[in-house]
Amino acid sequence: MSNLTLVEILLTIFQSGVLVFIIANTVPLVHGSKSYFLPFFFALSMASCLLSNFYWIAYDILRPDSRMPIACNEIGECAMILLLSAGLDSVLKDKKIAIGEVVFAILFTCANIAAWIAWSGEWFQDILFGIPYAYFIWLLIRGLKSRGCLTRKELWFSSVTAVFVLVMQIPLLIVKGSLFEFTKIVFFVVIFAMMGWFGIKSFLSKDFFVASAFFLWTELAMFLTSGVFYYIVFAANVLVLPLLFISMKKELADDLC
Repeated sequence: MSNLTLVEILLTIFQSGVLVFIIANTVPLVHGSKSYFLPFFFALSMASCLLSNFYWIAYDILRPDSRMPIACNEIGECAMILLLSAGLDSVLKDKKIAIGEVVFAILFTCANIAAWIAWSGEWFQDILFGIPYAYFIWLLIRGLKSRGCLTRKELWFSSVTAVFVLVMQIPLLIVKGSLFEFTKIVFFVVIFAMMGWFGIKSFLSKDFFVASAFFLWTELAMFLTSGVFYYIVFAANVLVLPLLFISMKKELADDLC
């Protein structure tokens, strides 16, 4: 077992502990809140992530340093996204269908799936379990825009940056040598700069949609990174979970006002 695999197991165990704490503190909110759908779906989403983690830990211990094929962890991660989407949908009041938002969500999801296939070569898995992200992304766009969580300029900035990160996958796949290294540096600078920006916005606003966007960014970044950088993003993905929980509780408190 390599040192990196050991780090992944330890991070996954730590994340599982965070998830257990969040689930234990979310379940009582289901019966103690008027908007019970949000904590209900949120708790189930975190539970799905926890079950996926159990599979990851078992696989890494039994078959260390080997790529996991399509397995039940994918079902858990897919359920996590769908249930978190259901939580967002339960508090989204403005569900106006704007064609531009829907088209962007679909195309951006397709572009991510194409990038995953280019890196992994797993067509069926990446397409099947990538589809739910389109709905998740549309809900985030609609929520961030209709609720005024981000300004118009911030929405454009985050959208253009997200597209730029995907476009960067093309030279990373075809160029070599010094040009590859330069492109890789630019890619990771943008990834982590955006992550820091989302983290600050989430911490200051404590808005459920902003925190969910931060969570999405770490999820997508994990799919596009490897080695040491993957584990840095994984650590950020763990840290965003308490922000999600805090913003979810704030959403419930605001709904009671």
